Amino acid sequence: MKKYLLFLVPVAILAGCKDYKPEMERALMERDSIMFMSEVKDSSINAFLATLSEIETNLDSITANQEAIAMETTENVEFNKDIRERINENIQVINELLNKNKDMISALNEKLRKSNVNIASLKKMIDKLNSDIAVKDAELATLNTQLADLRLMVDNLNLSMDSLTAANQQKEAVINEKTTQLNTAYWAIGNYKQLKASNILNKQGGFLGIGKEKVLKTNFNNDGFNQIDITKVNQFDINNKSAKVITNHPTDSYTLEKDAKGVILKLEITDPTRFWKASKYLVIVTG
Repeated sequence: MKKYLLFLVPVAILAGCKDYKPEMERALMERDSIMFMSEVKDSSINAFLATLSEIETNLDSITANQEAIAMETTENVEFNKDIRERINENIQVINELLNKNKDMISALNEKLRKSNVNIASLKKMIDKLNSDIAVKDAELATLNTQLADLRLMVDNLNLSMDSLTAANQQKEAVINEKTTQLNTAYWAIGNYKQLKASNILNKQGGFLGIGKEKVLKTNFNNDGFNQIDITKVNQFDINNKSAKVITNHPTDSYTLEKDAKGVILKLEITDPTRFWKASKYLVIVTG
């Protein structure tokens, strides 16, 4: 009987070992599966966190670009072409970063939905980032409106400046024209025959042709005269033995310079203001 029992014990043990082996294998498989899922979960979480970090960095860049635009618009009243280009570049960067963030969050939500990862804190962080992006969207819309108003204001200011510049240029042209007119004089030097041919002089008065005086014609024109700027010319060459100033000028406002032989070399104006005050025409008749 004892021998029979001893035979049954090993058989029972062997039978027990045979039943335990599948359970061990299942346990090992479950362990491996749990470890694999843990690794997958950790990998997914790390990927999520990396994406969230990149989104945060993009938001910081958006803020930096907003501050750059604010600085440009407050410090530069002129709002010239270079400034406009820099502002447009900053706005373009902001738009690109906002769109990139939206795409990344959309992809992140999709991955989170498909994965077995269910972490409330991750969802909360994504919701917070969505809220931040919505705020940035609103700020960008406000900024675009403000920039449009600023551009309109600058355009109106430039238009006013252009009108003012045109008006000033017109006034300056009128002033220059009047100044030129005030500083313009005419002169003619020659014998009576030459001056008469130029329709400048004639003779009047006297008796029977005797004692007639050489005077300016009342209907003369400027064609026979030389034009000068009285601020630049103050002497006239004569080089004749006799010369008479026909036009009316104070005698003490000019001198007739002669050489040793008595030849009149030139007329020199010594007081331009008084000389030209009476007449802007100078006519000298030579002998």
